[in-house]
This record gives sequence, C-alpha cells and structure tokens, in this order.
Amino acid sequence: MADIASRFRRALSVVGIVIKGSADEADTTSPSITSGAGVPTATEPSGSFYIRNDGAVPTSLYRSAGSGTWAPVIPAYNLSAEITANGSAQSTAHTLGAVPSVVIAIPSDLTGGVFVVTYGTHTSTNSIATVTTGEKYRLLSIR
Repeated sequence: MADIASRFRRALSVVGIVIKGSADEADTTSPSITSGAGVPTATEPSGSFYIRNDGAVPTSLYRSAGSGTWAPVIPAYNLSAEITANGSAQSTAHTLGAVPSVVIAIPSDLTGGVFVVTYGTHTSTNSIATVTTGEKYRLLSIR
C-alpha cells in the first residue's frame, strides 16, 4: 500500500494550469500558472504566475500585469563582487533586467578612512558609482 501512495505523491502533473472563475470564462483571459528557466517572456493574462525553475534566487516567482509585463513577487537584488574604486564613474553589471530603484555602495575596506560616493544614472544592465580612489566596496542594487 505504501508503494502505491509514494507513486502518486504528486496530485497533479501538467504543462500549465489555467485558473477560471467560471466554466464559460475564456482561457485567454484566465490567469495561468507556468514554469520555466530564466525570466518569463510569454504574454499571459494579468494575475498569472510564473515559477522560475533554474535555481535563481531571490527572484523565482513572477506575477503578470498583462501584455507581456512581468514583475518579481519578491524584489530582486544583486550584490556585486568587491570593487576597488578609481575615483571615476565605474559601471558594475547587475542581473536585475531593469533599472534598479535603489543602489547602495557598501564599504568593504576603508583604507583611507574617507568613503565618498556619487551615484550616476543606472541602467537596466549596470549600476554606476564614483567612489573615493583606492577604497574597496560592493554595490547592492535592488529592483
């Protein structure tokens, strides 16, 4: 008996699930639940969910706003490797796929004792910061 139960421990296995409010609601307007690797790109109805199954953390659950627009349910962040400042604006790649709403320079080694930061105009691929020459820091970029 236990062998049969273990074979059926997953109640349902399907390609995607459409959630209908009534039997006559169209599939094209009903929210869905799907999964895949990478950031979602499909155009799904508003309220649909996408589960990222490639191990990406912290962004593994997305919600559709419709028209191909997806937003992570948990805000995404990226923490860079340690950077040594050169006193000029430095571009640091992030993996957010959108312009970060917040960027914070975190000192990791205050050799000169002075840590001055000037933020530039961030892009959907890079965070920009100018930090005192010689100081070491990491950039925390939050979507």
